Amino acid sequence: MLAIVRRSSFFYVTHFLTYVMMSLVETVAGRRGIAVFIVSMAFIWLPSSVLWSERNESYAFLRLLPVRDRDVVRAKLLLGLGAAAVYWLWLSLLALAAWGATPGFFARFSLITVVASSWPPLVALCYMGIWQRGARAMTFPLLTLMVVAFIGAVGFGRIILSPGRGDVLLGRISVPWPLLLLLPAAGLALFLLLARVAPRIKWKNDEHLQLP
Repeated sequence: MLAIVRRSSFFYVTHFLTYVMMSLVETVAGRRGIAVFIVSMAFIWLPSSVLWSERNESYAFLRLLPVRDRDVVRAKLLLGLGAAAVYWLWLSLLALAAWGATPGFFARFSLITVVASSWPPLVALCYMGIWQRGARAMTFPLLTLMVVAFIGAVGFGRIILSPGRGDVLLGRISVPWPLLLLLPAAGLALFLLLARVAPRIKWKNDEHLQLP
């Protein structure tokens, strides 16, 4: 299973490094609000990691290895889940470094956690769509998703980065601690539910996945 993770991790690692560099440059430059703005950008980086790792995958080669379809699915979904957790941790640490243990940090941490709750199911759905239709067929839909996410991130960022309206909006977004536990738990539960269905989808469509 570790071999499959290593095969699929190149784009996850390189995309995350570009994400880190972008956020660090902007934060060091004094634009602390970027720590919130780039939360929305994860809706681009994570699907992109899934798409390009799958476009470069060789399922015909994987069929030659002594691994079951269930193990392949489990390895790839766990990689995506781990990536979502790493993005959440990085953004949380970045917000803490920018605002310290202040109400401003807790407001931003609330937003990061609420949004990040959707990342594990998003990654699972991206994989399932690719296993259902193929990476090439899913390229346009996923690129469309990334464009829509970018437009939304720009619009959301303009509000968040404005000195007055951003603070007011973040104050309203802050949620109670019980909900900050419930939402990630709900996202994880949905991810696990999708993970139970995913092996069957891959198995039913395994023939076209082996095509070049």
